[in-house]
Amino acid sequence: IERYGADAARCYVLFIGPPDQDAAWATTGIEGVHRRLLGRLWRLGDDLAAVPGSPPNGGAEQPLDPEGDALTLVRKANWAIDKVTRDMTTRFAFNTALSAIIELINEIYRYPDADPHARRFATATAASLVFPFAPHLGSEVYELLTGRRVWEEPWPDADPDMLQTETFELVCQVNGKVRDRVSAPTGAPRDELEKLCLESRGVQSHLNGLQIAKVIVVPDKLVNVVVR
Repeated sequence: IERYGADAARCYVLFIGPPDQDAAWATTGIEGVHRRLLGRLWRLGDDLAAVPGSPPNGGAEQPLDPEGDALTLVRKANWAIDKVTRDMTTRFAFNTALSAIIELINEIYRYPDADPHARRFATATAASLVFPFAPHLGSEVYELLTGRRVWEEPWPDADPDMLQTETFELVCQVNGKVRDRVSAPTGAPRDELEKLCLESRGVQSHLNGLQIAKVIVVPDKLVNVVVR
């Protein structure tokens, strides 16, 4: 705590694994949480607050009619709201909730040239979601971007329209091991998903000379090719 702070220690304890399982403490683990989660979120908030023309109060609401990279970020932020809310309230899976916040932060860094409004919204969302785990940093970043106190705000609600996507990332497995990931239409029939997986380069490279025993399809999620 003296070196990394209470926020990092608390996040690491919750991130290290499911609450019903034992886990070994590792200094490298708390360093990773401090760097990948808290440090990166603080830099995002600090950088976005310094963007010329950024409003000192407000300006972190969900953009109207976002397009391109901005739409990607808005959708990811709403995905994170939905994921963290469900993990915390129905599964008490705090480790996967924190993983979702890290995933959102990674996505914001992936689009440095996206509309600043969308980046502010996504970053403020990450700050509000991390607040229960890291109240000091979460409140600082949120107030930096919105001028408001996060503990006086309602818990964010996911926009249902932003949870609907035209495509998703199809996980392609061979004997249970991930060999590729391809883009697939949301709601695509099982035979189309099977075809996309079997034609992917990563799967093809692991089928040479092997016989396909069966193909397991989980709609809108994954295809597992069982070979022998």
